[in-house]
Amino acid sequence: MPQTLLISDSLFRINSVEKRARYVSLVDGVVEAGGEALIFSSMHVSGEQLTQLTGIAAILRFPLEELADEDIEAPF
Repeated sequence: MPQTLLISDSLFRINSVEKRARYVSLVDGVVEAGGEALIFSSMHVSGEQLTQLTGIAAILRFPLEELADEDIEAPF
């Protein structure tokens, strides 16, 4: 489970009851697992930006080994 779930409040207002229930269940699952769920207002710039990027994101609590193996160079 994610350590921190970032979710836009607009996902809780979609027309599909099934999808809304899934998002509520996801938030509940993260909190029950000891994670943190941050709900961003779609009326705020940060919430608008999150909504443009699907409305949901997560900060993982474990490293991704395949990324650690690659040499990542700074863009400048």
